[in-house]
Amino acid sequence: MMQTVRERWQQMSPRERTILLIGGVVVGLSLVFVLVVDPLVAKLDRLERQAIRKQKDIKELALLSQEYLTKRARLSKTESRLPAPDSQFSLLTFMEEAATTARVRERIAGMQPQVQSLAQGYQETAVDLRLEGVRLTELLALLVAIDQAPYDLQVRHLQIRPKFDNPVNLDATVRVLSYAKS
Repeated sequence: MMQTVRERWQQMSPRERTILLIGGVVVGLSLVFVLVVDPLVAKLDRLERQAIRKQKDIKELALLSQEYLTKRARLSKTESRLPAPDSQFSLLTFMEEAATTARVRERIAGMQPQVQSLAQGYQETAVDLRLEGVRLTELLALLVAIDQAPYDLQVRHLQIRPKFDNPVNLDATVRVLSYAKS
């Protein structure tokens, strides 16, 4: 086969040989471009897009890391204000003492405790306190006593209604929450 190709080559004129060589070079360069260069360029473009996406992911991860650290610090601060598991803290008892301090104990119409277990080992204790005929200054004194508690307490709900016969006196409903590790 090589012998026949050589013979054909020898029989061609120099002009035909030049055209054939130029055609061969063009076909060879086209094959190199199609089979080597074009896939490499496409791969480089894809890698560049992936690098840009990864940079965005890194920035987002850094932001999430900062957010996580902030929330973790906030959780640690909040946990430091929770009653210790071995402490005998009772929200109901504390609310009675706070009502005595604020001089509204005799105006308590109802006090209802509720305990609920939450996820990840926490327990939520709520006390619904109904007061009747209390003055605004006495209610504020009760709220200040709750705010100055040794542990983290939250007033989740506060509803105040004036009495129709004497608008100075108020009926109030207060829902106070306390959290503890269970």
